[in-house]
Amino acid sequence: MDLVLKLPSRILLLLLASVFFAVAGARESFADEIHRPKVAVVLSGGGMKAAAAIGVLKALEEEEIPVDMIVGSSMGAVVGGLYAAGMTPEHIQDQFEKKKLMHAYLTIPLSLRILVIPLFYTPRLVGIEPYDGLYRGKRFADYLNKQIPETQRSIEDLKVPFGAIAVNLLDGKVKVFNSGNLSTALQASCAIPALRKPVKIKGDDGLYVDGSVLNNLPVKEARKMGADIVIAVDTTDRGETKDSDYHKVGSVTARVINLHMAQVDRESRLSADFVIDPSVQSVPAVSTSPAQARKLIEAGAKAAHQVAPAIKECIEKHTVR
Repeated sequence: MDLVLKLPSRILLLLLASVFFAVAGARESFADEIHRPKVAVVLSGGGMKAAAAIGVLKALEEEEIPVDMIVGSSMGAVVGGLYAAGMTPEHIQDQFEKKKLMHAYLTIPLSLRILVIPLFYTPRLVGIEPYDGLYRGKRFADYLNKQIPETQRSIEDLKVPFGAIAVNLLDGKVKVFNSGNLSTALQASCAIPALRKPVKIKGDDGLYVDGSVLNNLPVKEARKMGADIVIAVDTTDRGETKDSDYHKVGSVTARVINLHMAQVDRESRLSADFVIDPSVQSVPAVSTSPAQARKLIEAGAKAAHQVAPAIKECIEKHTVR
């Protein structure tokens, strides 16, 4: 204190003035602090149809709409998880258009896998009883691990908060993976029953299958993660069909699954702030076609751009300045 009093008056005045303006600036900065609502993007399943979510994410970036968190189910979780790990929509699109993702998911064509079903019973003849399902998932696991940077392989470390939905076969309950290994969570979330074997996770007592079985559009889970505004992207086929659609193998099963998802999603769609419905009816859920992937991505972008003005208005309305 004595040292301060001995300073020349001019310097003392400058010091006092600098302190005053620093405090005033801090108060002004605090007063101007903006509190923006947290925006969550919820991505449904749908197999190849979930590629439309890539177009949605791309459009949201172009519209400068923030994405504060992502929650996904099934293949929607895969798209959302890769995006949350820092991959651009363009990179994920490239994975679909070059067939890399779907070829890793379906290691051999489904029609051929069905033809060799009798061979799946061979191990049982010698006492080995593997889990039910046509595809094991190891190649898909390896693919995901190569795609995800080492620094982003734990969900807790992701650039964007993320949750993947799966169903525990043992207790019949929905599981939200918002911690742990990302690639394992994505495998569990998209393990379609009968198509892929259920996923057993080390250190976990559960046995997991596709989240879409019970929760295809996890809006409620996004709210629990702290979302103020929820944008739900529904890539489930809800269109009407005709008699001639049901001559192909698997067509009836696909329709039944879509009807089930439509019923499961009803409450979630009503509780979301915005629902984006890309046109996905013309593309099958099981496909590796680059042209069809491109078509879906364009449909997702188009649908998102249409809803974008209303989303931005809502964000502005709930922003406290």
